[in-house]
Amino acid sequence: DGKTFWNESDIYHFIGKDIVYHHYLFLPAMRLGINNEFKLPDYIPTRGHLTLEGKKISKSRNWYIGLKDFLEKFPADYLRFYLISINPYSQDDLNFDWEQFSTKINSELIGNLGNLVNRALGFTTKAFDGVVPEPESFDEKDSESEKKIKSLADDVGKLMQENHLDRALKQLMEFSAHFNQYFQHKEPWKKGPGTNACIFLSVNAVRSIAICLHSFLPKSSQKIWSQLGLEGNVSDISWNEMSELKLKAGHKIGTVEPIFSKVESSDIEKEQSKLGN
Repeated sequence: DGKTFWNESDIYHFIGKDIVYHHYLFLPAMRLGINNEFKLPDYIPTRGHLTLEGKKISKSRNWYIGLKDFLEKFPADYLRFYLISINPYSQDDLNFDWEQFSTKINSELIGNLGNLVNRALGFTTKAFDGVVPEPESFDEKDSESEKKIKSLADDVGKLMQENHLDRALKQLMEFSAHFNQYFQHKEPWKKGPGTNACIFLSVNAVRSIAICLHSFLPKSSQKIWSQLGLEGNVSDISWNEMSELKLKAGHKIGTVEPIFSKVESSDIEKEQSKLGN
């Protein structure tokens, strides 16, 4: 029932810094005065306020971004990625800056993570007809990358449990950056020794990313999951499975296409021109 579900769960109350007294003192006191049937929150992460282009958000001054308008132009996952990446584990205010938004999406999300997905799966399609190859014996670089996969669940999970969501996302992006560098170092397009191992590990790294990314960008993670040729919902996969190399030789990946679209400078200029007018 609802009572059991509540009391056996870890309860998090995410609040703004302006209502600390209410949630730390008044609400618990009221709850304790009524009954003890429902436990108090285990954690109350407190965050600062969101400003826009360095100014306080105000609808009357037309200094705000309407969510409906935003979603008509950009995917919801773009907003999720940006806000998580700039949201510190503190009560410091965070600022929505359109130029920074564009840079983070184009350079980090697309240039890093999207690039790895496209090059790993795209090369598998081009060079191996979309079939994961049988890897050769791992060299030092391969073994290092394998360890990255096997430690990802713990590395990101610890930060998530501590509510360091920005650091957790950064950890995932560093994982992606590592495999971009690994792919570049191995040069599989030259089809030399170690090509199969590179593709085998890179495709499995993309699978790990899909599982981990679901906590941050659910829509995008499902697209990656489908392009890997995997059935069902990535949300049904357990967290620790991201650190397992489950895509074996012979697995056929799906149709590969770009996951993300670039944010154009003209779009940013248009959004900036709306503010205050």
